[in-house]
Amino acid sequence: MNLANKLTIIRLFMVPVFVVIYNIFGVNSVIPAIIFALTSATDFLDGHIARSRNLITTFGKFMDPLVDKVLTQAGFLVLVGSGIIPAWAVIIIIFRELLIDGLRILAASNNITIAASIYGKLKTTSQMITIILYLLSGVLTFIPNIVYDIFLYISVILTILSGMDYLMKNIQVLDLDNI
Repeated sequence: MNLANKLTIIRLFMVPVFVVIYNIFGVNSVIPAIIFALTSATDFLDGHIARSRNLITTFGKFMDPLVDKVLTQAGFLVLVGSGIIPAWAVIIIIFRELLIDGLRILAASNNITIAASIYGKLKTTSQMITIILYLLSGVLTFIPNIVYDIFLYISVILTILSGMDYLMKNIQVLDLDNI
């Protein structure tokens, strides 16, 4: 297993660590935000390593976006569970993630790999930043709530747009003529 893929696996195993740390400290401490931010940073690091060292693998193409979704959904769900963000936003995000994962699985069954697009990367980045900001909301009390909400709306909009982009670019995978 190469270094980039090892970082992806580390990110996956950091998700339950983050959830436990959040349940201990909540948003009144920077510790959960630091754990989430460091874990999120491995996404950018593993991608850089994979591209710069030509370590791109089928495992990485599949697992990297999947692990990102596990991490961001865990972040959003603990925030919903604490009543910090509205459930409707997270439902939209989870719906998109499951829809695109289904598309990826269908594509893979036809030996097609759907790699992450720039829109998917922007979506993931915006979600990670949004979660970090909300995780810091109990500490950064001088920032008006509307600022956090703006980031959440941007994340939801990018989530919808990237989902539409994946569907439009890969519509042939659905084989709509044969349903």
